[in-house]
Amino acid sequence: MHTLHLFNLRGFNARETVSLLGGHNIGKIGCDFVQQRLYDFQGTGQPDPSIPLDFLSQMRLNCPDNSKNNISSNGTFSTFTISKKMNVHHSSSDKGMSYMQALSSAVPSGASFDTHYYQSLLRGRGLLFADQQLMAQEKTARLAAYASDDGSTFRMDFARVMLKLSNLDVLTGNQGQVRLNCSHLVSS
Repeated sequence: MHTLHLFNLRGFNARETVSLLGGHNIGKIGCDFVQQRLYDFQGTGQPDPSIPLDFLSQMRLNCPDNSKNNISSNGTFSTFTISKKMNVHHSSSDKGMSYMQALSSAVPSGASFDTHYYQSLLRGRGLLFADQQLMAQEKTARLAAYASDDGSTFRMDFARVMLKLSNLDVLTGNQGQVRLNCSHLVSS
């Protein structure tokens, strides 16, 4: 799997990579990141054959084929919302959807940052190709299944690997700065 290889080059093992990808259970993903998977997977002119048809239909509703123009009529980019909202948005100004819960309504959950990402992968509902590829290898599929069953271990693993990630190639001095608040420059 290409994703595992790339993370391995940076010093992350399979368990750490599976944990980091679990961060995809919150946030937003622009439709441009899934367009090829939905409409022209690997240049075939067809969708990714691994996407269940009902899931493909839901994804296409939220990300129509905009291969020539990914901007909606009001000038905003279409996005998937990767949070726990229970509805699917259809307004032109808020194009997007809940990655896990709206698409995987059978997944019970109480917290925002939890195991619904992994539970959805087990059901074949990974939004990004890299996400769903976790299920293609026995080792990573086993790790994803374990994470789906044990939220506290997932959160501890995620915290540990985020700390490792945050210390990777930190730029300091004239090359960069460590900020307490990412949106505010550190004054000299």
